[in-house]
Parts: sequence; structure tokens; C-alpha cells
Amino acid sequence: MTVTEASVDGRPAEVLQRDSVRLAMIHGGNNLFLVVPPEPLRAGREYEFEFHHSGTVIYDAGDRVLYVSARGAWYPLHGTQFSDYDLRFRYPKDLDLVTPGDVVEDRTEGDWRITRRRTASAIRIAAFNLGNYEHARLERGNYVVDVCANRALERALRPRPQSITPVLPPGIRTRRIPDPMAEAQVLPPPMDPMARLQNLASEVASAMEFMASKFGPPTLAHLTVSPIPGTFGQGFPGLVYLSTLAYLKNVPGPRYEGGEPQEIFFQDVLQAHETAHQWWGNRVTANSYRDYWLMESLANYSALLYLEKTKGLHDSEEMLDAYRKELLAKGENGQIVDSTGPIVLGTRLENSQEPRAWRSITYGKGSWIMQMLRQRMGDERFFSMLAEITKRYDGKALSTEAFRGLAAGFLPPKSEDPKLETFFEQWVYGTGIPTLKLTYTLKGKAPALKLVGTLTQSDVDDDFSTLTPVEIKVAGGRSITQWVASASTPVTFTVPLKTPPLKVTLDPHHGVLRR
Repeated sequence: MTVTEASVDGRPAEVLQRDSVRLAMIHGGNNLFLVVPPEPLRAGREYEFEFHHSGTVIYDAGDRVLYVSARGAWYPLHGTQFSDYDLRFRYPKDLDLVTPGDVVEDRTEGDWRITRRRTASAIRIAAFNLGNYEHARLERGNYVVDVCANRALERALRPRPQSITPVLPPGIRTRRIPDPMAEAQVLPPPMDPMARLQNLASEVASAMEFMASKFGPPTLAHLTVSPIPGTFGQGFPGLVYLSTLAYLKNVPGPRYEGGEPQEIFFQDVLQAHETAHQWWGNRVTANSYRDYWLMESLANYSALLYLEKTKGLHDSEEMLDAYRKELLAKGENGQIVDSTGPIVLGTRLENSQEPRAWRSITYGKGSWIMQMLRQRMGDERFFSMLAEITKRYDGKALSTEAFRGLAAGFLPPKSEDPKLETFFEQWVYGTGIPTLKLTYTLKGKAPALKLVGTLTQSDVDDDFSTLTPVEIKVAGGRSITQWVASASTPVTFTVPLKTPPLKVTLDPHHGVLRR
């Protein structure tokens, strides 16, 4: 998009816009521009800015598979302020438009359709999509979900002819003359972009209902999901972009680049993650780029919570294990991905030496941070904390330090590290994934037994310390959880018992990110 002119209170203003590929890459395809008013702006006074801009933002992936290429903002925007939107679109009448807001006007002029939408409340950003769609609409309580699927498949996913050389029985020689059947060209069966439409609509509606029950109402009561080419998704107020791969029954290609189990990611996690952005990123926003990890981590962990509810612990823990594996992967320099930098560096984690860093740390380590807080708090306190965030920061920006202070208020009474200062120092503002080992002995006789345990830590700096749960199962189906703070030297702890333990386990429920 190019800004052609601007005015302030009707008076022309100077516009400075630099053509920089580097800037466009840094800001997600959006360019920064500067507006110089005809006179200095005065504090306490309101001004009206008017912009005229144009450009090509619709990307064609073939056979009328379209999507908006300027995915950050296709119009001038300052910060993440909440605004009312009055939108007017003019587009070919045989295409479908999806965008938030109530319909104010909808008519046809020749080959064109004119649609005007107005949002009922202020939202963070407005998005739209255009395509030739098949729809599946569901109502769940007070919420409406409309999932759109492309009627055709983009070129990149269309099957290509495969050469198959027949295998001859033993003893039969091939002829020296060219054999037209020697390499038969076989076209694999086409994939259907509408294959999971009804299931996907049901899953999104269920995820929205589940999250609303935990976090409060979403940004808007009507959510539309539309497909886009690629391996990613994006959540806007009332509108979600979802990878075409989530619509397919059999996802083509190798394992997903992030390291997650591909089937679980595209069939269960991606749509729930983008649905969760109705709360994280659109009801609550990040204070700065250093805090945006909170929006992605909360959205991704919300998806894992929904996965746990619908599929059980196994699949959600498999995702956590995949994130851990990715964080521990070594780059060309021999260092693990996690060592690239702390999560608060945000997009500054992106670098040529370790291209996986930003994604692996923001989504993977961020999900682990939420998982560890949940284990420290317990489910009731953790879910209460999430609901309190959306209540206290509705339409506002959340910082990392504000999140730390809020989370500390939901720890159980008399918790170690009551302000979560050590926790945030190690996991949020620092790097390192420890190796933890547990040994123990029993001393004394029943009913005056003592379990004496030793926790040993390695592979991290000497000042690294993390609380680690040790679960002790005893008779009667009971279990005792002892939280032990690790250190650079072995830490010894004692637990009194009346009877010998049935089992002693270090961190059985993914309570700490470790090797």
C-alpha cells in the first residue's frame, strides 16, 4: 500500500514514505510512514487525520483462491488502539466477502457488489478476506461461528503426476527398446479443500464455547473462519485466517517445520490457537514487542487446554514434548535453540544463524511457561488467573511485569518465590534448560520414616534455580507433592512418612521444562 496524500483537519500534510525492503520485512509486510502536519500539534486538542492510499493487497494463489497479503494492516494505523470501524467494500459479485461488523448496506451494481459493515463496538483491528467459499454455520449459545472453505485447491497443494516404474517378476528381462509403460505417469487423487468443513465448524464452535466459559465473552459474538494458503493462521477480531492444511483430511508433505506432530497441529491445535486470539491479542493486547510473547503463549496454551479437554492429556503432553525437543535442538554453532535469547526479545530473536528461534521460543517455551505456572498454582487458581486477566485488562495493554504481579497473586498461600521473581528471572528474562536427577533413601522405621532425597542440577549456569515437583505415592491412593528448589550444588530434602512409599517420581506431570 502507498499513501498518496494526507490531511489534518482538512489542511494538506506532508507524507514521507521510504521504500525499504528491510523495513517491510521487520514490520510484517507493512511500511512505516511519517506525516508532518502543517503546524505543530498541541496537547489536549483533538485532530482528524484523513489518508488516501492505494495498492494491491489481494493475493491470488490460483483458481480464485484469494487472501489478503498485507496481513498486519491494509490501512493506516497508529499503535494498537481500539477503534470503531465503518467499512465499505466493492468487489466482484460472484465472490464472498468476510469481515467483522453488522451489515449496513448490501447491494449489486452490474458485475459488482457493494457491502458496508459497521462494528457494534470498538475493536483493535479490522480484517477481511475474499474468495469463492462454501459455508458451514453453527450457533452455540450466544455465539455464531461461520467457517468458510475454498471450493478449489491452491496450485501449491494440487497433486503432481508421479513416475512409477513397474517391477518385473524374477527371471524376466527388460526389452532394450523403449517401453511406454516403463515409467507410467500416475496422478494421485486430488485433495478436497472442503473435506473437513463441517467438522472444522464444530471444532471451532466448541473451542469458542470452551474458552468463553473460562475467559469470559470473546471480542465479538460472531466469528468467521476463512482459509489462506500457507502453513500458518492469524486471528483478528471476529475473523480468523486458517491454513488450507487444516481443512484437509490428510496433510501433505513432511513434518511441520516447527517440530510439532503434524497431524495434531493442523487437525487440532491451529484452529483452537487462532480462536483463542479472540481473547489474547484482541480483547487484551501487549504493551510492547517485549510483551507480545504473552499473547502468543496464552493463545497457544489455551489451544493445548482445549486439546486436553477434547483428546486427553496424551496429545497435549505430546505437544509439550515436541516443543521441548525443538528448544533443545542444536544449531550449526552447536548451541541449543533456547540459548538464542530470552523470550522477551520478541522478534529480535529472529536471526540467520538460528531461524527457528523466534517461533520455538515464543510458542514452545511460552507454552511451557504457562504449563509450569499452572502446575505451581493448581487448575482452579490458574483458570481464575486467566479470567482475571481478561477482566482487568479488557481493551488494555498487558506488560510482562504486570502479568508477573497478577500471576503471583494466584499462588497458593506460603508458596516459595511468592512474587515469582526467581521464576521470571530464569524462564522469562533468562535462558537455560536444566538436566535434573533425583536420588533418595529411606531412613528410620514405620511409622517414623524419613525419605531423604537429593536433587542434582546440571547443564545451566550456576545461578540457575527452579522449583521442581517430586511426587511421593503412599498407601490408600494418596500422593504427596514436594517442591524442591534446584541449585548449582546438590540439594537435599526430607519428607516424613508413616509407611514406605509405593513410588517416588521426579516431575511426573510436566511441571518443569527440563532435559
